[in-house]
Order: sequence, then C-alpha cells, then structure tokens
Amino acid sequence: MILILCLYIYFVFGDDIINDRIPSGIYNNGKYYVFSPATSDREIAKINIYTLKDGPISQINNTVINITNTPSGYTPRFMNFTINYLDGLSSSIWMLESFVASEVKDNKLDDYRWTAHLVNDKMFNFDSNFIKLPSYTNFPKGGFSNIIVNVNSDPVMYIVGGYTFSSELNSRILTSCVFKYDFIMSSWSDLSEGSKSILPPIANHRSLLVNNALHILNGVSPNVTDTNYPQTYDSKKSIKLNAINKMYRFDLMTEKWTAIPIKTNLDAYIYGDGIMYGASYDQYNGNIISYGFVQSIHKNDSSEPKLGTLDLTNMEWRWNQIKTETGLDNTLSLSYHKTLVVKDQLLIFNGYTNQRKSNGTYVINLKNFKFQSNLDYSGSINSEFGSPIYKYVLIALGITLGVLLLIFAIYILKRRRKKKLRELGNNKQFNAIWASSENVLGVYTTGDRFVDDYRRCEIFSLENNEKLDNQILRFSFMGEDLKQLTLVGTELDAEIKSINSAI
Repeated sequence: MILILCLYIYFVFGDDIINDRIPSGIYNNGKYYVFSPATSDREIAKINIYTLKDGPISQINNTVINITNTPSGYTPRFMNFTINYLDGLSSSIWMLESFVASEVKDNKLDDYRWTAHLVNDKMFNFDSNFIKLPSYTNFPKGGFSNIIVNVNSDPVMYIVGGYTFSSELNSRILTSCVFKYDFIMSSWSDLSEGSKSILPPIANHRSLLVNNALHILNGVSPNVTDTNYPQTYDSKKSIKLNAINKMYRFDLMTEKWTAIPIKTNLDAYIYGDGIMYGASYDQYNGNIISYGFVQSIHKNDSSEPKLGTLDLTNMEWRWNQIKTETGLDNTLSLSYHKTLVVKDQLLIFNGYTNQRKSNGTYVINLKNFKFQSNLDYSGSINSEFGSPIYKYVLIALGITLGVLLLIFAIYILKRRRKKKLRELGNNKQFNAIWASSENVLGVYTTGDRFVDDYRRCEIFSLENNEKLDNQILRFSFMGEDLKQLTLVGTELDAEIKSINSAI
C-alpha cells in the first residue's frame, strides 16, 4: 500500500523529489478550510469548507469553492489569527501569496495577489493593502511556514525558510531566513542573523507553536554533512528529506534558535533516521503528535501508518498503532493531509491516500487510538458510540428507577398477600376431625358457633387440616363429639341388656 502511494505521488508530480503542493488549512468559527492547489493544468484550485458538528463524519458538510482567477502553481497560506483587531478584519479568512517550487522563477512578489481573503465563504478576492509588501531580497515566494502568535495581546507573524530565486545563480534557492511582521505597527523586521548556521536552509516544513516556542520539523534541506549551514542553498544541488531525529526550536521570548536531537525509538535497520514525509504535526497536551507512515529504507518493505507522540520533556518519540473502529489493523496511508485536534480527537482532511479518497474526512480517537465513525465536536457526545452522553445518563436513570419501582411493587404485593393470608387464617371456621351422627346436619359449638356438615367435609382435606389453629373451636368440636359418643355407648349397653333378657 505504501509503495502504491509513493508511486502515485511520483507520477503526479514528476521528478520532484518532494511534493511542495502541500494544502494549507485553518479552523475558524466551527469550520475548517482547506486550500487545495491544482495538481495539473487540467485542474483548478479549490477551497473545501467543512462544517463541523456532532454525529457521523459522513454527514459533515463539505462545501467546495472553485478558484479560477489564480496563476499556475498558486498555493496561498492561511493566516491563523487568534484574536480580532483592525476593526474585525482578522475575522475574515485571509491568505498570503505562495507558489509551488517549480513556479518560483523570480524573486518578485505580486503586489496585486500578495494577499487574498474569502468573503462570506463564497467569493475569493485579492487585496494587496492588508499587509505591507516586504522588500527583502531573500523573502520567500513559496515553501515557507507562516504562523501568527500573540505578543502582549498583539498579533505578530513569523515567516521561516522557503524558496526564492537567485538571479546570480539563475536558480531556485532554499533559505534559512526568518522574518517578522508586526500587525499593529505594520512593519517588517529581518531576524535572519539569529538563524544563521543553526537553522539549515529549509522548505516545505511544518511549524508549530508549543510552550512559547516555534518548533520546526520535516521538510527538505541541503544534503551535506557540515552543520555550519549557509543562509541560502542552490536547489540544483543535492537535497534530502529531513528526518524526525532532529528538530529546530525558536524561543519567542529570547528569539534564539536551538537544534535539538530526538530519540526516534525506531529500528534503525528498517527505518534509518526516520523519514515521515507528508506527515501531519499538531500540538496536543503540551507535546507534538504526528500521523503518517515512516518510510522504510528497504525498497521492498512496506510500513504501517502510525501515530507518533513527540515527548517535549524527554525529547523522544512514542509510537501507537492505530486500529479501525472494530479493532482491526489500520491500512489507511495518508500523506500531505491537514489535521485538527478537537477534544481528544484528531480530525484528518484531504491529503493523498492509498484508498483513493483525497477529499475524505477521518477521526482518530486519541484515547484508545482507533478510527471512529462519529465526531464529538461539542463535547456532549460519547465519541466511541456517537450518542449524546446525557442520553446514556437518562437511560441509566430510567433503568435504575424502573428496577426500584419493580422492587417496591413486589414488596407491596408480598405484603398484601401475607395480610390476606393472615385474615383468611383468622376468619375461616374449621370442622373437627371427629365422627358424628349421620342425621345431624349441623352442630353448635361452645360460644354458640354453628358448623354445618358441608364445612365439616372441608376439614378432612389434608390441605385444610394444617390450618386448625383455633384452639377454642377445636375444643368445642371435641366436647360435642365426646357427648355423642357417650350417648351412643349408653344406647348400645341398653340394647345388649334387652337381648340378654330375651334369651
């Protein structure tokens, strides 16, 4: 799968060792915007607008805006404003001019297309007055990173590295130059002297703000062993993909650069120093997470896509194998995609994939390291199952209440049954188990209680025999029957005497 993806990128972008058509993305007001440049003359650039909401990711609305009035290779970079200023101008979606490397043929910036913005998610307009046009010789035209940070509540933008063109060399060059723009003062400043010999000439890299510092990863740089880097480098010379065993940090407070070695925790025989071209990088819980695949140094070997966490305390990578929602091994290989972290979830947009769905949306649960089919955007969704948490709370409460009511009903029924049995035991009159005259239809017991023959018959059942617990009634039966037995005995003696006399 990885080999197929690599071949796909190669055939699309020809002999470029790198893919500098990296889409730019930004989150704003519940939507995620991705600018996808045209990959050929037969295509046009477009902006995908994803409206984020709770529920299945298949139902996330994707609005596509075609951009037709742009020059070839135009790949603007979104500006990530975090506060509003200048009468709310920053609340719009603003972009800074940028081009793919192959279209960097001079070092002149287009003052008409220098900045652009998206109006009401419908119209794409150029506006050269939003940011002052810089006049530096080595200011990049493409392949740079731009990031806006707040310094004393004021927005400041840093431009790092990128491509420009050298008329002396008649060639495209990489730079390690760093520029700073103050939006309040509307002024540029060159910070390149501080990056010299520490930051190599670099392009198509990723820049992240974590813990008051910029962290520079990935991209391409000169393929040299001497770390005393020049400020610029001819792109016709040998260029290498930067490995994940090194990172560059720019402290925003001191404006000092530092090269930091990183422990990869990878098998060097298989992965070498660790190449993750096209991987995504995001800030998460004070560390950096990356999703992509680590390239094997053996051509016939394939690599499984992984989620890496760069521990910024110990400066080492930790790796997790992502599973599908059902627990199967993940086979989705993505490259040059855009990502957004939302409530312990990594949202993935666009990119090149081995599953032929470059405009797809995916969600990875950063707690259990699984893909999931639902997005918990608001925080009220159980992202593993895609249902509101309150729904499960109500269900649990309903079940608990139902069980309690059932127990109470059983208790009441048992109590009523016992009471009824006691009443039956106290009120029911029983016949004594004794013989009586067959002509007697009923007898009176002590206390003037009358028991008829029908009720006497009941007393001879084994079931009722156990319930003769009325002592007075039992004593009355015994007394009456003893009297009748005495009477029968007296009459029998008299009959015997008369017979004897006759004899």
